[in-house]
Amino acid sequence: MLKVIIADDNFFMRQVLKDVLVEIPEVDIISEAEDGQQVVQLVEELDPEVVFLDIDMPGKNGIKVAKEILDINSKIFIIFVTGYSCYTHEAFEVYAFDYLVKPVDKGRVRRTINQIKIFTRERIQTGLLKRAKSLLQGEHSKLKVLSNEKSIFVNISDIIFVTRSERKTIIYVVGGSVIQTNEPLQSLEKRLEHYQFFRCHKGFIINPSMVLEIFPWGNKTYLVKLANTKETALMTVEHVREFQKQYCI
Repeated sequence: MLKVIIADDNFFMRQVLKDVLVEIPEVDIISEAEDGQQVVQLVEELDPEVVFLDIDMPGKNGIKVAKEILDINSKIFIIFVTGYSCYTHEAFEVYAFDYLVKPVDKGRVRRTINQIKIFTRERIQTGLLKRAKSLLQGEHSKLKVLSNEKSIFVNISDIIFVTRSERKTIIYVVGGSVIQTNEPLQSLEKRLEHYQFFRCHKGFIINPSMVLEIFPWGNKTYLVKLANTKETALMTVEHVREFQKQYCI
């Protein structure tokens, strides 16, 4: 089911879009917005897959709103609906999926939604294949870590999480081993990108298969309890949503 938000300060325009969308199977209109700031709040709260977004709205321009939406979740499909054709360049600079000029062609709306459904299915299938491949690779691969002039070889599947502390990168491993290295966190993230690891916070990379619990911890931050260690990791609220999409059923 595609969760959709319609954002337009014109009630009649919102109604036109609703009339088309309610006739399309597997589409759920979860909310409507009348101004830019309201759209951003709804995206944060409701985590939609699709946003129909007017450009000329009170409070905040639709282009600016689109950039904020993509900062929250880069996988959201944005469809601009506007009375002006002059914003197409700006719209596609923020990777809009489509650009509809009023009065809206209802057939075009249906075709756009059907394309999104196809992209969504392909995205899910690709994600499953990548996860399966990374699991198989991780079972037999080792990570070479330089620590105090020694080369340490770690089973990738045994890595619980990686973090930074006192200008060192710290790798926590099943069995209680803790490995310190001068290699930057970003460099390790790059080396592990083809395996099943998740950058959940600017200071943490976790192994999703080790996650046991996630619960609120302060303002817009969550604490992550992991298997095989008493240590915990941090996760931002935006990454909680992404984690659940990628790894939870």
